[in-house]
Amino acid sequence: MWYSLAMRDNKWLADLLFRLHAEYYADVPIMNLVLVRFARASKTRLGSIIARPRKGHKEMVTTITINELFRNEEEVPEYVIIATLLHEFAHYAHGFHSPLPQKYRYPHRGGIVNKEIRARGGGEILKQQESWIKNSYKPFLRSKRLI
Repeated sequence: MWYSLAMRDNKWLADLLFRLHAEYYADVPIMNLVLVRFARASKTRLGSIIARPRKGHKEMVTTITINELFRNEEEVPEYVIIATLLHEFAHYAHGFHSPLPQKYRYPHRGGIVNKEIRARGGGEILKQQESWIKNSYKPFLRSKRLI
């Protein structure tokens, strides 16, 4: 697959997650290996988090994936990825797909993820992401011939 020079890669994504952890979640210990990468393109899923045992080991590895469509920095603003990473790491902080104690029974009920992000100072980033999704995501998907 050909990419323009304005592409984000997995190292950029890992560096971004490291910075976001330091800025927004410094009080949340990282208790296992956490990987982050771009993964399959999706019309509906911005990101995901999952924990699985490491091959040949007992310890769990948490993997955060971000929609492959978000690689191009000319088409997708950085704040879309930032808000997505903050969302997925909120799940980690709440004990979903992490070794931390699970704080809630359900991962999204009552808007707990967005409440967490807002409480940590990410409210403006959420607003920007919501606006981009509302106003620009469908035209972006159309330009990729996905809808």
